Amino acid sequence: MLRMPILASGRQRETPASCGLAGGGTVPLMSSRRPAFLLLLVLALVAASCGDSETSTESTSETSAPTTSAASAEDPTTSAEPESTTTTAASTTEAEPAADVYDAPGDLELPLDLPEAAPGTIIDTEDLDISWAVGQRIAYHSTSTSGENIAVTGFVAYPTREAPVGGWPLIAWAHGTTGLGDSCAPSHQAERDALAQALVTLGFAVVATDYEGLGTPGTHPYVVGPSEAHSVLDSVRAVFELGLPVTDEWVAFGHSQGGHAAMFTGQLQPTYAPELNMIGVVAGAPPSQQETLGDALVGGDFQGYLPMTAAGLVAAYDQLQLTDILSAEAIELIDVIETGCTADIFEVYNPLDYDDVAIAEAWDLPEWRSVLIENDTNQLPVEAPLFILHGGEDEQIPVGTSATLLSQLCEFDAQGPTIRKVYEGQSHAGVLTSGAALPDFLAWVNARFAGEPAPTDC
Repeated sequence: MLRMPILASGRQRETPASCGLAGGGTVPLMSSRRPAFLLLLVLALVAASCGDSETSTESTSETSAPTTSAASAEDPTTSAEPESTTTTAASTTEAEPAADVYDAPGDLELPLDLPEAAPGTIIDTEDLDISWAVGQRIAYHSTSTSGENIAVTGFVAYPTREAPVGGWPLIAWAHGTTGLGDSCAPSHQAERDALAQALVTLGFAVVATDYEGLGTPGTHPYVVGPSEAHSVLDSVRAVFELGLPVTDEWVAFGHSQGGHAAMFTGQLQPTYAPELNMIGVVAGAPPSQQETLGDALVGGDFQGYLPMTAAGLVAAYDQLQLTDILSAEAIELIDVIETGCTADIFEVYNPLDYDDVAIAEAWDLPEWRSVLIENDTNQLPVEAPLFILHGGEDEQIPVGTSATLLSQLCEFDAQGPTIRKVYEGQSHAGVLTSGAALPDFLAWVNARFAGEPAPTDC
């Protein structure tokens, strides 16, 4: 029986627009003493987006975020509901794309024969028609795990008012699990993105990558750390190439799969993008301790993460084969992984008996074990200041795993100032949607942009 770690959980129908920022960041001109009404506005924005697309059931765990189900989004960092995402993607394209252009989010045009260019080089942009920000969808060059030149999409948004001296402080948002299909790319619904709107309301610029393979050619390498990090880092490079009114300094922020991505962004920035002045990383419920994490997630409401993780890893590593660990029945259903979003995948795989999905123990297979360890968030230090936050009743990523992660990171000589805070009584999604982590988030991020010394538990 396979107990393969499910590396970053998140459930699709939480929100059509990055539900779950029960908080944002602030800037030097907007201190932690910012009037309370702005914080309430942020929470209202998030609550509104969460409430209009979820499906609740009586069987939902008491520790889960409100109004979730096995077929709905659990992760507060998800960004697009499957049905509405697909509709939006179709409606934003007025004509069939040319044969030599990929059907990317919105009206972005990606040449199938992608020319070589430096990572972060802009391929195409499209202005967003929104009242709450100046925004653009963007397509830019990045690098796959294997070192290939690829296209990645995303969006950027910042306040409409005049920028402060030095520009709007920049947050690079790494979204949570949305699925592997192209329609799951958050930038399809950038105009409705509540998390970006909340951060912009608080005076930030936000750049949000879709990650490799979401809205672009190829399968999304789900929870493959280097792929996620490259997408985030190159989105920041793209913002700078556009010459937007943003600061040279920036902070990476993500939760769940996004917490995984934020951790790898912090770990790989010194070698992959050393010219970028990253001043902090916020990682919510970052998956780690992969050998034990799987047992907490497989079966029931979370079984769909198994084939998602398997497909994502196979997309990035040629030495892996789905037939090593998935049954013939599971592989026959794999089309939903390639085309669907998280809720669609859960609908197909969750009803199956677990023994009918898995045929092997991943950790017994050397190739799989090596890759899983490589993509754990405990393998490298984060040299920039790091803030790990976690719900005390997280039903997807056991809270003890981040405690172990903290102790492992503190063993690295190069580990930067690092703190971890647990929010008692809060679920995986609720740690953000409840607003429990908001004051600490604001204070910590604000202090980074103010140039204050970072606290540490190491």
